[in-house]
Amino acid sequence: FTIIELIISSVVVIVLLALVSGIIKSQGNTFSRQLSLNQMENNGRAAVDFLSRSIQNAGYNISRGSRFLAASDYYISTVFDENDDGVIQNDEIIILSVSNVSSQATDTFSISPYFDFDDDGQVDRFETRDYQIGLTLLRPPFNIYLFIPNKTDSNVLKNAVVRNIDNLVIRYFDKNNMPLPEGVDLDINGSPIPPYTLTKAELSQIRKIEFEIIVRSNNEDPNSTYANNGTYLTGSIASQKGTASYNDRYHRQSFKAVSSPRNLVTAPFGKITLSANPNPINCPQDRTVVTANLVNLEGDPIFEELEVRFNASGGEINPKTVSLFDGEASTALGYDWSSSNLTTTVSASTQIEFEGKKIAIYNAIPVTFDGQFLDDFDAGLKSGWIEHPRSSSGFSRWVVDVGKYKTREIGDNNSINGCEQLRNYEVLVNVQKKGDHAQGNYFGLILRSPSDLKFAARGYYMVRVICFSCDGANPANHRYRLELVDKQGLFDNVLTSVDLEPSEFSFNTEEDYTLKAIVTDDVLIAKFWKSTELEPSDVPADTPKPADPPEPARNGRTIEAHSSSYSQG
Repeated sequence: FTIIELIISSVVVIVLLALVSGIIKSQGNTFSRQLSLNQMENNGRAAVDFLSRSIQNAGYNISRGSRFLAASDYYISTVFDENDDGVIQNDEIIILSVSNVSSQATDTFSISPYFDFDDDGQVDRFETRDYQIGLTLLRPPFNIYLFIPNKTDSNVLKNAVVRNIDNLVIRYFDKNNMPLPEGVDLDINGSPIPPYTLTKAELSQIRKIEFEIIVRSNNEDPNSTYANNGTYLTGSIASQKGTASYNDRYHRQSFKAVSSPRNLVTAPFGKITLSANPNPINCPQDRTVVTANLVNLEGDPIFEELEVRFNASGGEINPKTVSLFDGEASTALGYDWSSSNLTTTVSASTQIEFEGKKIAIYNAIPVTFDGQFLDDFDAGLKSGWIEHPRSSSGFSRWVVDVGKYKTREIGDNNSINGCEQLRNYEVLVNVQKKGDHAQGNYFGLILRSPSDLKFAARGYYMVRVICFSCDGANPANHRYRLELVDKQGLFDNVLTSVDLEPSEFSFNTEEDYTLKAIVTDDVLIAKFWKSTELEPSDVPADTPKPADPPEPARNGRTIEAHSSSYSQG
């Protein structure tokens, strides 16, 4: 090649390389710009979604305090029962505001929430505290922070939930769609002009909330000639703390959302809330404390001299009329355990004065008395078992092993569930025979047992299966009997019984059987059947029942006796 040809070739290569480099750079800038725009848009959508969701359930299931705790054009605080357990916890206090990253506060606002400080399942009237929320408001961009009040002191935990917020404006409207706060200046569109802060009375009037958010890209546009200029809304937090306008290479996008919290239209003049502690009530407990809390429109306790009337569809309320004290009235609900389970509706009502009129307010809750006791022995012994007092000191007559209760010896090794109050109930146990039985050996269920079971115990019933003919080495020849027994001390009074004839009912080793008792007033019913078969009838004359296709045979037996000697559980 000649020198001229080489020079020309070099120039061509340089031009081509410059062209390729320009294309690559342009594509890189385009990709970078598009990525930044996508991130900005996702950030904006996340911001409006988070704000809308956070206040959508404002005021849900609260018993004390107001639904909104604070509100201005750039912060908002509300409360709702997120897990629907009827108790407000500290992480269910929602506090949202814009702020810069710096820890040095330039602005503050305060809230006074009610929540369960001591984790006892109740929000008492003393469980409130003042919290000062510190904000750093210097210049855009801001972050949106979620603040969570501490349980043990007046500090708050601060978490950034959305970043790169250039401006935020929150607007409030009442039930007539009139802007809040009252008397605020309006723009040509009828929207309130910031800055503004709602009073405590105005917080209870909120029915609709609008959010207007400007998000900013994280990085400047890679094109050095790109320019983005504009002005912030007059009075907004960006114009207050930054400059009134912007002129830079950052991209910005505006997002709007409207939310109408669904729990704000109830109780326009106050409300009454109810709680029961404990609820449910488990035997042997036989009562619970029912508390009514009265709050006004702002969520503050009502201190008027009012009478609260309590009522219950089941159980016994005492007293039924209680004078209000510091916004509270309490009574007791008792139950005699006439059945093993009761769900009663407890109500409370009173009249308060509103705009010169007497207004009745009312509320009701379900309260459950649960006397059911179930133990599958998968995790040892369930709380509630009481070993028989005649057990030897320091030596347990029972053991739970591999999900089963096993007796250690024959005789008075009874174990009971101490619920003496329960009078009418059903009880059953699944049993399995291990080895042979001697003459007079039995297993059974104690019914209506007194709590003071002593060495000379008497005064209860027993349903049992007894081996009444167990002589001989062949278990196949052993015979059993189902009995209802009145335990009167040293002597057993057999109220009724039925022999389990081997031709009708086989009681085999290593097979599962069910022993069941039904106690209703003076009627005692006992049943015994193979667990893989159907339960026998409640009527003794209908047992055993032969097969009647498609119904299989019911080989179990039922006996019944009438005795009102003992009424305890």
